Amino acid sequence: MSPEHLRNLDAVMLFSLRGDDIEGLDEIRNASWRAGHETPLRVSGPVGTSEVLTAINKAYEVSDSFTFVEQAPAGGFNAASLRPLPGEKDTKTRVFDTGDLVVTHLVNDTGRVGYWIDYNGVRLVLEPCGMTQATQFSGEARLTVACQNSTLIWPISDVVFVDRSTVETGPDAP
Repeated sequence: MSPEHLRNLDAVMLFSLRGDDIEGLDEIRNASWRAGHETPLRVSGPVGTSEVLTAINKAYEVSDSFTFVEQAPAGGFNAASLRPLPGEKDTKTRVFDTGDLVVTHLVNDTGRVGYWIDYNGVRLVLEPCGMTQATQFSGEARLTVACQNSTLIWPISDVVFVDRSTVETGPDAP
């Protein structure tokens, strides 16, 4: 990501807390801070996300202090940390809303997480394997990404473009 994108990053959305699924989260944290992100980076994820973020923040506490003293990043000291967004079991929480773009975080009773992304009247549903609430309560979704019975099947290897009338995938999609 470019420094401008890192500086303006709104949030990180996690689907799982397995090691290979959160690999690089610390790098995004550090790079966004150096790029001038001015507030703690918000992270949405399954139950347990708060504990993982607390551990990452604690692990970097001393390093952050040295970094700030030696050459203070543009974002300021408090912008170095990761801040968890809601993640209680069996909840549906709006975690991002610009008026035209709304992201809703869904956690089922087993702690798995999915997301609805609503933009200009078009809903995309992102539902990892084992998550069933996202599609069950999705309404009129234009695109569903899930393990089975969906428009796209996990994992997605191509770029996907969605507009009001079409879904196009692949490297040559406009």
